[in-house]
Amino acid sequence: MITQIVVYFTKFFNWCNLHLNRLAPLDKSKLSDSSDSLRRKGKKLLNKPITGFHKNIKAKQKLLSNGVNNQRFLGFFRNLTVLFLAVVVISTWGIMGPGESFGQESGANSGANTTENNNPIYTVRDSVLSYFYPVSGIIVGVEKELVKVNFLTEKRLKKGMRFSVFREGKPFYHPVTKEPFGKSEEFIGRIEIGEARLESTPTHSEEESYLCSVVNGSPKIGDIVRITSSRIKLAFFQDKKAEWTLSEVFYNSLKDSGRFDFLESYTKTYDPKELSMLARELGAEAVLLFSTPLKDENIFLNVKLFWAEDAATFAEIEKAVGPSLVKELMPEEELISIGSIEEEPWGSYKLAGGEFFAMGDVDGNNERELIVSDGNNIRIYSYKQEPREIWFIKGNPQENILSIDVLDLNKNGRAEIFVTSLRDKNIMNSFVVEYDPSEGYRRIWNKAPYVLRVIGKTLLMQSFTPFKTFTGPVYKGVWKGGHYQTGKPLELPAGINIYGFTYVDWQDNGHSHILAFDDDGYLNLYSSSELIWKSKESYGRFEGSFKRKTYSVVNPEKKWFVKGRLVLVKTKRGQEVIVVKKIPFVSRVPGLGYEKAEVYSLWWDSEVMDKTLVLGGIDGTVTDYWVEGNDLLLIAKPNLLAFLTRVLSGDFVKGSILYYYNLTGK
Repeated sequence: MITQIVVYFTKFFNWCNLHLNRLAPLDKSKLSDSSDSLRRKGKKLLNKPITGFHKNIKAKQKLLSNGVNNQRFLGFFRNLTVLFLAVVVISTWGIMGPGESFGQESGANSGANTTENNNPIYTVRDSVLSYFYPVSGIIVGVEKELVKVNFLTEKRLKKGMRFSVFREGKPFYHPVTKEPFGKSEEFIGRIEIGEARLESTPTHSEEESYLCSVVNGSPKIGDIVRITSSRIKLAFFQDKKAEWTLSEVFYNSLKDSGRFDFLESYTKTYDPKELSMLARELGAEAVLLFSTPLKDENIFLNVKLFWAEDAATFAEIEKAVGPSLVKELMPEEELISIGSIEEEPWGSYKLAGGEFFAMGDVDGNNERELIVSDGNNIRIYSYKQEPREIWFIKGNPQENILSIDVLDLNKNGRAEIFVTSLRDKNIMNSFVVEYDPSEGYRRIWNKAPYVLRVIGKTLLMQSFTPFKTFTGPVYKGVWKGGHYQTGKPLELPAGINIYGFTYVDWQDNGHSHILAFDDDGYLNLYSSSELIWKSKESYGRFEGSFKRKTYSVVNPEKKWFVKGRLVLVKTKRGQEVIVVKKIPFVSRVPGLGYEKAEVYSLWWDSEVMDKTLVLGGIDGTVTDYWVEGNDLLLIAKPNLLAFLTRVLSGDFVKGSILYYYNLTGK
């Protein structure tokens, strides 16, 4: 506490002292010394290999006259400062902890500084700030389009930094006392550092000389150059594909520095000339373009800086972001305390047709929408309080949608809708739909010969052929070069395809198992490729079953299945799996469908699978389900008997019902 008070007051004192010194009357002896020093510098300049500089250098320091009253006030202010600091030290001495001394950081702060120093986001931020460090200097030499400037600073200035050039004008006087208290300044133009530091002035080690090029205007010897200490107007643009979490942290870190006034505008292009034109219209001095390119599956922070006046690039800063930092910055998943749910849902909604659904922010409004498919068409619902249909995408009658998922893989802030679709019962014709603000929802990838599935934040892809169905390995899908491509193959146990499996880190210790359905609805747990557990009962066969032709005379047809989801939730124990079990009317009697469904939570303790009934008595056939926060959402179709009952009562609508439950049982 004492340290902070002293530091803040000292900074305030130094600031006041600096400005009052500028207003204090000029000591003639000091002026004489300053003039001699400048003459010596002029002679040194003539000895440089650059020719054409003026022989008689009368470089002026920025020394403004002021009245006697300012000088007296400055002395009074200094005495007041000393008195104040003495009072603070004496009165707060007892507050300081044992062993604490002035200038010593607390352990917490020290650790925070170390963390910040190792954070690539703050490293990039500091690099950006270094181009706008407030500093001033004097032009001491001019030759054609080059000028030599002496800067009074200990900091190393960077190539590309630009300075405004001012020329002192006539003095102005106090209207009452008639005392001079300043001089007017005329804006002359701009210069830019083009070379490294030239020399250090021996008599003033903190003074550095730099060779600069003239951007515009006609600077002369004695002109003042500076980067203002006021806020710089910066036009901030973000690549639509940039990782939003990293962008938000970087943006706020720059904003918190207090160095910039941010100006933003919509743009369809990232061409420097176009962005610079927008920046000039906004009144900005410089332009910053932020992006997070993916290289060799590593995320990089990339910042391009260019000047608004001529679109000249003066810096490009790039830094790799480790996976640990990305994980740390991502919003933490809420821990769910799973309880026994009452059989009555807290809400339900009749759907015109629904078999599959997923959730995500598909229109970039920072709110998650509900995307539902009836196997052919796609409906998009707002998920505020009660679902409300906001968009309808009509399907092709020849296409049969097998599954639907949502993920913002191309990182543009609008999640894509990944649709696995089968055409003419044997040709894979998957597609990806994305929202365009000017065109609405449109296909950005069509006729994809892959089965598409999303697990967590990973897109999966697997090839499909009419005679072999699922062929080859399951790949991790990537967005690269403006296209969806297969990435690294997954190492899965034999017999597992893209549907009906998930990775589970049961104890949340970094060690994952694979939990997967087989074709009969039994669950199997694998450690690497070794089967370590199998459920004693089936969780029900799958609604999506198809036949394919074979070359076998004995079995000319073979069934294949679209297996259901396995949804992960994070609890105090680690990760648990929410799974739906379908209960048939009568075993081995086809056609009647399922009487009801039950929901279970599974957790593996390294030896035994803990199975907990979460919800029972769901009438009908559950075709898909989802966990959103604490909410469990299920789509259920009425079974045959329930449908006949509805028909007899005059209700001929063959729809589905979306049920809402709270996993915590509250």
